[in-house]
Parts: sequence; structure tokens; C-alpha cells
Amino acid sequence: MQRIWRGWKGRGARSVDFGGGKYTRRMDSRRPRTSWIAPVRCAACCAASLLLTACGGYFRSSPDLAHASGAIVPGEANAPRALFMFEGSTGRALTWSDVMAAASWADAVFIGERHDDPIAHAVQLAIFEDLAAGYPGTALALEHLERHEQAIVDRYLRGEIGVDEFIDSTGSRNWAGKDTWVRFFQPLVDAADEAGSPVVAANAPRDEVRRARTEGHAALAALPESERTTFDLPLGKPAGLPDSRWNDAWAAYQDRFRAIMSSDGGASDPEVRARLDSLFLSQSVWDATMGASASYALDAGAPKVVLCAGCFHVESRGGTVLQFEARRPSARVLTVTIIDDSSDRLRESDRGIADIVIYGFPVDRSRAEPEPQTDTKPDPAPAEPATAPAEPTTAPAEPATAPAEPTTAPAEPATAPAEPTTAPAEPATAPAEPTTAPAEPATAPAGEPAPLAEAATAAAGDAPPSH
Repeated sequence: MQRIWRGWKGRGARSVDFGGGKYTRRMDSRRPRTSWIAPVRCAACCAASLLLTACGGYFRSSPDLAHASGAIVPGEANAPRALFMFEGSTGRALTWSDVMAAASWADAVFIGERHDDPIAHAVQLAIFEDLAAGYPGTALALEHLERHEQAIVDRYLRGEIGVDEFIDSTGSRNWAGKDTWVRFFQPLVDAADEAGSPVVAANAPRDEVRRARTEGHAALAALPESERTTFDLPLGKPAGLPDSRWNDAWAAYQDRFRAIMSSDGGASDPEVRARLDSLFLSQSVWDATMGASASYALDAGAPKVVLCAGCFHVESRGGTVLQFEARRPSARVLTVTIIDDSSDRLRESDRGIADIVIYGFPVDRSRAEPEPQTDTKPDPAPAEPATAPAEPTTAPAEPATAPAEPTTAPAEPATAPAEPTTAPAEPATAPAEPTTAPAEPATAPAGEPAPLAEAATAAAGDAPPSH
């Protein structure tokens, strides 16, 4: 099968064989594909943005407004721009124009995904493409790439290395399962490249995430400044906020993390709680680094930033969103989450989890192929959570998945220590299974198998599932 992306930088065509067919990226056309669409989208988005601003922020309109929005709900869901979409707080039906109007209003758009959900990645791509068409230079920040890999990303964007070398150099080929990078994430990177937008490797390296869990934040803070460029530590009491709402939200996020990582209720046990708190040290470094990365993108001059990450980091004002807000209290933030299930109305259990809730289609995880251990990112241990969580199958959780397992079975916390060690082999099995079955709730429901696995994994990468 041939996948073709057309760009305008005139670098020629690249063709790489990934085993299941040829991936061809053509860069021989100098005509931007959105030449006439961009002005139209921009004008429409700007007008809607002004309207939203006048109403007080994204979908915050009059509290008394209870009637329908007037949006026509599609008779049949079609990805990515004609799915069932709703305002998260009221349940009002939305159109794609409403979604893009809100994205145009925001400074930062956080899109939560279930890592192995193809519809979620299609929606992410559509939002980014449309936003970048109206706001050239919009930055794309990805949880799936780590800061120490930024140089590799930049070399790819400059055309110095090919797709195959880029994927293998970052160890991303099986990020969310076998050969998932090409299908899920490479289109995002290439869309940013074609639009002339920066791609930000937003996550923290696994080594630092693991050290946060085993040595604490103080040990990382004591490192020389030159060694602290690849991660950020979480902020506590952000300056410029009028009350304690942010601190309350951060405490609630930690409570959700404990609840997910100890689904059997074992969090009340002092020993288990201590273990979960050590895992949260890793989780919070992921969140702080991703939130700070989004903030740095705006500092660097991007008109807007779109950050794609596991749903647990985003939903219900997740840790990544909170850490961004702690650094930029006055920034306008929009959160979007894609549920891997069908519904023609906002389900009560999903109310309030994001500004915009989009329903896709159920993901069949029963036949997921475990990824080869050899293709997983090095050092799965703790830090790959996100990758692992995303797909237990994805090895990022490899070793990390091992740790993840401990937590992934919060009930097992105690046993966990032992598991991590057995984990190297188990990681793939455990993470994958926990996520699929036990953790799957998180995975599917939560959409973030990663978190559990991740956190558990050792700071895996994706905080507990999203729910």
C-alpha cells in the first residue's frame, strides 16, 4: 500500500519499505495544498473566535443557556470531521466549525487520545491541519517524542535524514503497538513539516523520569543546569492565580492517579500509598515537562500550540494541562478528548472531562499484536509509560511497563516490586494484558492504558487511563 503526502519544499521523493508496503513521501510540489482553503478557514475561525471571546471563553456562555446549539448531528458518524461532537459541560451538539472556532480562540489546544485509537489520531491530524492553515507556524507538541530527541526531529524536518532513519533513531516504530508510528504519528509530523510548523519533542527522557521515582525531585533539582534542559519539575503554587483552585485541581489529579493505580482500593494502605506517591513523582515530571514544552513553544513565537498526549494527562484538567496553566495563568486553553466508543449524545459519565468531547468508534484490542521487544524504545523501564501505556504493546513501556505493571495492578503494589524485576519479560505481557483487560478500562475507557502502565511502569509515560 502506498501512502503519499504532498508538500511544497521541493526536496524530492522519499520511499521507505516498512514491511507491509511502501511508504512514499513526495516533496516535489511547491504549491501548498491549502492555498485557497487557508484564507477561508482563517476568516471563518477569526470571526468565530471574536464571538467566543465576547462570550467569555471557549464554550463558556451564559449559564442560563440550556437550549440546543442548533448544530445538526450527523445521521452517521464519519471520521474525522463529521463525528458526534459535544460541548463537554452542557452536552450541546457541535459541528466541526464549532470545534475549529474554539481552537482558533485558544492559545493552547490539548488533545487527549487513547494511544491505539486510529480515530483519535485522525481527529488530531484534522485539528492541527486546519488550525495551522489559518495560523501559520502553529506548533505541534508530541508526548510521543522526548526532549533529547529534538535534534533528530529537527534533522528530519530539514530533510537531512529520511523517514526510516528518523523512526529508528527515536525508537518509535512500535510506539503504540506493532508498526503504529507510521499509521498514527508520522502523518502528524509530516503535516507540520508541510505547513512549516515546528515539531516539539515534548516529553521527558525515561532516565530522568525513573530517577524522579527512585531518588525524588530534589535529586533532579540538584543537577547542574546543563543537565536539566531535557526535563522540567512540577510547579506547586503558581504565581498570579487568585485563589487555591489550581492547587485543589492538582490535588484532585493526584487522587485520580492513586485511584486508578489502586483500583482495588488498596490506596488506603500506608505501604501501597507510599509506593503510589513515588510513582506520582515520575508522573508529575512527565506532566511538568510536557506542559512546559507547550509553554516554551509559545515563548519561541508560535501563534498557537497543539499538544497531543494520552487522555489521562488532558481530561478533567489533567496534570499536563495544569502544569501549562501554572506557567501561563492567563493563557486561553482548550481541551479536547476523543472517546473510543460510539454515542449520539454526551454520556453522563463523560460530562466535564474536556471542553469538547468527541465520540469515535470502539477499538478492537482483542487481536492486538504484541510489539517486538527489539523494536521498542530503549530503557522501557519506568519512563516509557506513555509509550507503554499507550500500548502496553508499545514497548516504551517495555521495561517501564514492568514497573508499570506493579502499579498497573495497584492492587499488586506490594507484589509489584517483585514484578518489575520479572518484568523485563513481563512488561510486554503484563502491560499489554493489564491494559487490555484490567487496565484496558483505562485503556479503552480511560484510553490511557499508558498511565497505569506508565506510571506503574515507572513513570511510564501516560498517566492512568483517562477515566
